[in-house]
Amino acid sequence: MFPAGDETERYTHPIVTYMLIGINVGVFLLEFSDPSTYDFMILRYGFIPRLLTINFMDGFFRMLTSMFLHADIMHIFGNMIFLYIFGDNVEDRMGHSKFLFFYIFFGIIASITHFLIDPVSTIPAIGASGAISGVMGAYMVMFPLARVRVFYRFFMVRLPAIVYLGFWFLLQLLESMIPGYTGIAYWAHIGGFLAGVVVAPFFRKKRRRQVQVQYYYMV
Repeated sequence: MFPAGDETERYTHPIVTYMLIGINVGVFLLEFSDPSTYDFMILRYGFIPRLLTINFMDGFFRMLTSMFLHADIMHIFGNMIFLYIFGDNVEDRMGHSKFLFFYIFFGIIASITHFLIDPVSTIPAIGASGAISGVMGAYMVMFPLARVRVFYRFFMVRLPAIVYLGFWFLLQLLESMIPGYTGIAYWAHIGGFLAGVVVAPFFRKKRRRQVQVQYYYMV
């Protein structure tokens, strides 16, 4: 079930969400500008859990850079759709600067979770999905009853966010139990999502629309 949009009103322009999408797309175009460039960027900037125990600073640096790398067009397309749909309202609730901070924070928590599950792995982990999973977790807590439009086979259905995102999280848990290499860092998704769930209650207070009031002086 792929999301097509949501029906949650926002009161500010999601400049950070759009900025993150732009950066991800720009890096993606750079990655695929040349085959050798792609190989270099994945090996140099992808997060490799084993390196975190050998060189912490390099490992931490890769946690940050790996968030902006993607493997192919479907990888980045899916991630950016989720960020576009759920990011704007979370940014609206948090504020621009805090949203940027927590987006990076969610991505770091996702990488740490991936590391804890397989600390000796030498396979580069890339993608924005860990950070975006945190945004999704925050959205579910902030807007549990918000309607999310979802493609299901040939139909469009409207599901409460807590149902759709809760199902998505359950799916990550189930698929994380698949033995062997799957090519997807499910535990990074799980860690990022839970980080978003934990952070979201601190932003439960609604941001109200600022209304300009006109009045006359009584003289």
